[in-house]
Amino acid sequence: MTFLSAFAWLIKGATMNDQILGKKIDNILIEWSSFPDKFSETVKYIQELPETFLVTPPKFIPINKLEDDLFALFTYSKSSNARTVELRNLQSDSSIHTWEIDGFDNSHRRIIHPLLYPDQSIVYASIGVPGIFRINKDSEKIWDQPKIISHHSLNRDNNNNIWLCTYPTLNIKEPKYDAQVIIDGRKVGFIDNAITCLDFDNGSIVFHRSLSRILKDNNLENILLKASKSSDPLHINDIQPVLKSSYYFQKGDLFISCKNISTIFHYRPLGNKIINIIEGPFQSQHDIDIINDSTISIFNNNTHTKWQNEATEWTKTSSPLRLGPFYSEIVLYHLDDHSFSTEQKNSMEANEIYTFTEGLSEKLGDETFFIEEQNSGLLWVLKNDEVIYKNVLKSQYEGHHHLPNWTRIIKN
Repeated sequence: MTFLSAFAWLIKGATMNDQILGKKIDNILIEWSSFPDKFSETVKYIQELPETFLVTPPKFIPINKLEDDLFALFTYSKSSNARTVELRNLQSDSSIHTWEIDGFDNSHRRIIHPLLYPDQSIVYASIGVPGIFRINKDSEKIWDQPKIISHHSLNRDNNNNIWLCTYPTLNIKEPKYDAQVIIDGRKVGFIDNAITCLDFDNGSIVFHRSLSRILKDNNLENILLKASKSSDPLHINDIQPVLKSSYYFQKGDLFISCKNISTIFHYRPLGNKIINIIEGPFQSQHDIDIINDSTISIFNNNTHTKWQNEATEWTKTSSPLRLGPFYSEIVLYHLDDHSFSTEQKNSMEANEIYTFTEGLSEKLGDETFFIEEQNSGLLWVLKNDEVIYKNVLKSQYEGHHHLPNWTRIIKN
């Protein structure tokens, strides 16, 4: 099952010239999958559909042992120029409410991680293009903020305001190299990232600051040199606001996840102070959640930051030392003693849960976690290391399901 999903994903990348495994291997994949059988039909179908759809593994069998309601907020493609945001009960597999959004100029464009408020309004952004929007329960616009390009997560703070991953320069159509490091006289330009807060009531900018500037202000700019990709050294993918103070953090603090340096910053906007730098047994991580007064969870992708091809420069030994296998993980960081632990590790390994990019987890209750395995589109609930839910978000195309876009669990 995992192989077929990965194979379809690799074919898709090959046919779209992404060169995930390199041009030579991509050509072999396309040639092999073009035999006059089911694979040829699959390749053709994949080429015709936007990237927001995935091939559902043949004979896929869902699992649903949920005993209680579990509400999730999804986004998916309704058509090439329209998207749907849907509140869905996973336990009963029923739709509760939908919001319809149109006017998209690109069939591959995604809405990621929209926020749902008690008045049934939602705040959303289309990744990589300018514009943040709030619409009411009838999908009518309340406000828009056109100056900002958002990417990755959206989260609300204790004032209901919205924190976003953005870029420092406002009023631009696409990211630009707006910073540089100088090494031995060489000037290396890079895409800087910023953290931004918008007012819930009107969308105005409450806070906006470059992360590289924050690092410089805290005498930590050397961290930029750790990145595996010099043109995008930080790559913020989640900003988690602290809603309630404890001994280890204050209300208004932020936990900021940076994928390309595999680092999480505990940052206090009031005073512009980095309180703690969290590094450890995680790599290319996404999605931070505050579990309790002294613990945060980290969705550890547990992978290379950049896709790695098999080395071919030197001759292979007959019996290489094998390490791994590696799968994604739910890592807990305990602020009281700076230790790490994992959750649901046996089940994640047994089910080969892994996503190279994106992905998230959410604690639902004692020993119970929701997981979005983003690249494959699989949705999981694990309890006491057992699978109690496994499914995909079915699409309007037979044999295909929707690519998940940072599914948000709604607890209240």
